[in-house]
Amino acid sequence: MDAQTSWRIRRYSGIDRMRFLLPVLGVLLAASSGASSQTSQKTPPVHVLFLVGGIFHNYDTEPAATAENIRKKLQPEVALDFVISKDLDLLRPEKIRGFGLVILNVCEQTELSADQKQGLLAAVRNGLPVVALHCTFWSFADWPEFRQLLGGYVLGHPKRGNICLQVTQPDQPITVGLPARFELNDEPYLVDDRDPSMQTFVQTCKIYKAGQPITVLAPDGNHYKTLISGDTGQDRNGLEPEVWTKTFGKGRVFAMTFGHDLKTQEDPNYLQLLRNGILWDLGLSEEVKH
Repeated sequence: MDAQTSWRIRRYSGIDRMRFLLPVLGVLLAASSGASSQTSQKTPPVHVLFLVGGIFHNYDTEPAATAENIRKKLQPEVALDFVISKDLDLLRPEKIRGFGLVILNVCEQTELSADQKQGLLAAVRNGLPVVALHCTFWSFADWPEFRQLLGGYVLGHPKRGNICLQVTQPDQPITVGLPARFELNDEPYLVDDRDPSMQTFVQTCKIYKAGQPITVLAPDGNHYKTLISGDTGQDRNGLEPEVWTKTFGKGRVFAMTFGHDLKTQEDPNYLQLLRNGILWDLGLSEEVKH
């Protein structure tokens, strides 16, 4: 065999080896990618307690629709497994410890038992993340630690309508995907007892008037103190925070005052805020800059 023939054999052998190896490499890469995909699919979903119930709102049919919208919105990042319930006993220590996230959308003045209170407070202090929505900030008015957990208390609001809202901290994980200003059709909550550590991300565009507390007859037959602010009265001291974050012990708290009904809960900006807040709560987004 001459040198030229020998060179051709070695050359062809090299090409043939590459032709053989490339498909093999492709199979290996595909298998590796498939294994990675299967691994992500096998990651257990976050077990979510979606605690609802109370007065002035539809807690019978709307929570299921909202839970499904949240699940779809977050599907690319994290899987959520919802338990939707009005049972306040799920706050007890032996029950709440089974959840990885609690979403509170209640309008309750029911007196909680010591066990229920301690269950929620201890779980959040130990790291259980919380999302608090709408009338939750009016709930359990005689429980001061609950106000501390949430970061604020709401006695009432002006009449419902289109609220002008502005982002206070753009380019943050909580506000990603939001315009600098937007509107929501809801009730602008008047937030008191504000925690100095709260980080506000969305606030009203204008200062509202302070109304006088009144007593109303609720659908459950009981009378409750509330506040419906009109166009007259004393000016409140500054703009109203409507979306904020804080911590309570080791637990993260995402607070959003919106969500009166399904019309608001299906608004794209509402769902974007809820998505961002849940990801921050779970530690799945960048840290909020302080």
